[in-house]
Amino acid sequence: MFAMAANRLVEPCSKRRLTEWARDDVVMPEGWSAPSLDQCCRALDAVADAKEATEEHLYSRLCDLANLDLRLVCYDLTSTYFEGSATPSGRFGSRAFGYSRDHRSDRPQIVIGLLCTSDGIPIAHHVFAGDTNDASTLPAVLADLAERFAVGRICVVADRGLISAANVEAVAAAGFDHVLATRLRRDHIAAQALEAIDDDTAWVEVRKHRCRAAEAALADGTRAIVVESDARARRDAARAAEIVAAAEADLLALERRVRDGRLKDPAKIGRAAQRVFAAPGVGRLFDVDIAAGRFLYHYNEAAHDYEQLLAGRYALATSLKPQQASTAQIVAAYRQLAAVEAKFRVLKDFLHLRPVRHRTEKRVRGHVAVCVHAAVVETLINQALAQADVRDPDLADQALRELNRIRRHHLSANGRQITLATRRTPLQNRILTAIGADTRAWDKANIT
Repeated sequence: MFAMAANRLVEPCSKRRLTEWARDDVVMPEGWSAPSLDQCCRALDAVADAKEATEEHLYSRLCDLANLDLRLVCYDLTSTYFEGSATPSGRFGSRAFGYSRDHRSDRPQIVIGLLCTSDGIPIAHHVFAGDTNDASTLPAVLADLAERFAVGRICVVADRGLISAANVEAVAAAGFDHVLATRLRRDHIAAQALEAIDDDTAWVEVRKHRCRAAEAALADGTRAIVVESDARARRDAARAAEIVAAAEADLLALERRVRDGRLKDPAKIGRAAQRVFAAPGVGRLFDVDIAAGRFLYHYNEAAHDYEQLLAGRYALATSLKPQQASTAQIVAAYRQLAAVEAKFRVLKDFLHLRPVRHRTEKRVRGHVAVCVHAAVVETLINQALAQADVRDPDLADQALRELNRIRRHHLSANGRQITLATRRTPLQNRILTAIGADTRAWDKANIT
């Protein structure tokens, strides 16, 4: 386990290559021997079996080491896909086709749910089948959180893909508060909150996140927060103009085909229009009139008005009372989800979660667990660098790359064997001091 986690942080590779890396490329602790491929694979099975116990142990240790704050827990999902055969496998039931965050809908995948503190420290992860609906994962995750970690009253933060009436009830039933982003176009909370905003609305500046927010009291008592920013408004307006221009060009071309008599069958006209409306965000903006040899389109004024109301804005729903958290604090809590998104990038880009070279359920789950455990170490390194005010480099991957330049040399002279480490740079010493590495034995040459 140690070798696999260390390898993810230093030079991610396959388990077959790891045996050579551990033996020839790095200096491991005294008395430690490089694992074989078979040992690595059996260790993955053990890691998968001990997932819950390991997470609970890490949580206990992190409460002491990192002064863990679980008043706010952020939950989000990602997916990772598999190369090779796309046929179902009895040895790997969770591998399935589903919505791909990697834009690889042509490949089977698994879905990974990650629970992090507001500081971005992973405390638990869950692996779901690749075709799992996002919202369906939340109740089980919350039940597991309450049962295994014996937490008090905390606030769960989740994004709009996880919100549903059942999930809001599940959060409340578990005794947790919530800050949830609403579905912008398919949620009555978002629609009511946006419509409640008018010229008399009092906005609160949230300078840290370059936005402003306003309270919207809904008829059913739900506390909603509308957030808007000029940058988001410009982005939304530009995107909307681009979508409308592209769709209108295609609809005008279709209208000309019908007018010129090249397309007369209503069913074929409808299919052609459907291809235009299949583009994201297009269908809701237009209404059409189709008959034999006739095609007319016009704007859906209500949809366009709502898009203008929505431009630059999103809505949050929370169970927290104003005396528990201010408007600005609610926005800040939601923005902490960026810590989970950043951890997904670490898993994929730095720790190389993919490619996944295993073919059985347990081995894949073990591989995911190793990567998440390595992400915990990466987060703690980042915190140590920040606390020691090490600004360049200020990220774990850069710091580890700098430390990777330290070498241990083996020399032969007059029948004697000499082992010594290269002299460290001031920056390397600062990094090692920040992470608490004991380097006293490094400075002494070993002569045999």
